[in-house]
Amino acid sequence: MFKMITAVSAVVLSFTASAAQLPEQLMDKDNPGESYWCQGNDINSSVCSLTGVSDDHKFALIQDWPGTACADNNFGVIDLVHETGINVPYDGGDCQGDVKAGFVRREKDNALYVKIVRGSKTLLMYKVKTGY
Repeated sequence: MFKMITAVSAVVLSFTASAAQLPEQLMDKDNPGESYWCQGNDINSSVCSLTGVSDDHKFALIQDWPGTACADNNFGVIDLVHETGINVPYDGGDCQGDVKAGFVRREKDNALYVKIVRGSKTLLMYKVKTGY
């Protein structure tokens, strides 16, 4: 029904050695006019990390680093074409550190989703929208 997408493109992201870089200036779609919390080479620091790139190479999935109070991550989607970012509306789970996310494409309508799981249980299917 769903297939996990794990392709990473050097065309979309800049790679040097083993380091990746997002566009330098990303607008936060939740707060127009503000910078998104993860951009540029933040994925090479303690701010965020790259989780995956969509099969069409238009979107990147990022996650923050878990805090000391909760071991689960929050996730965001970066529209690499429009250079914007938006948070995936997810509450962080139950703080056990076992929540994962990845891009999936629904075969029925070929739409791109972020699938958040804990083990084999799906916690959220978030439809990715183009141009946000």
